[in-house]
Amino acid sequence: MRAGGNEYFSTMKAFFSIILAVAVSIGGVQAGPVHTAANVAKSTAVTAKNVGHSVVKGTRRAVHTVVDTLTR
Repeated sequence: MRAGGNEYFSTMKAFFSIILAVAVSIGGVQAGPVHTAANVAKSTAVTAKNVGHSVVKGTRRAVHTVVDTLTR
């Protein structure tokens, strides 16, 4: 009788482990796109910031060129 009980619990532990592994896998798959979307949004924000700085720098250079040309 005792051997049968141990076999039952061993089977239940294996079943529980499989269910837990499937749940973790599903959670990881669902979190993947959210994580990727967050990275894309962050990367886009950094790129926009860099482009803004480049535009300001270019505009500043153009203004200085015009001022230098007019004041000579």
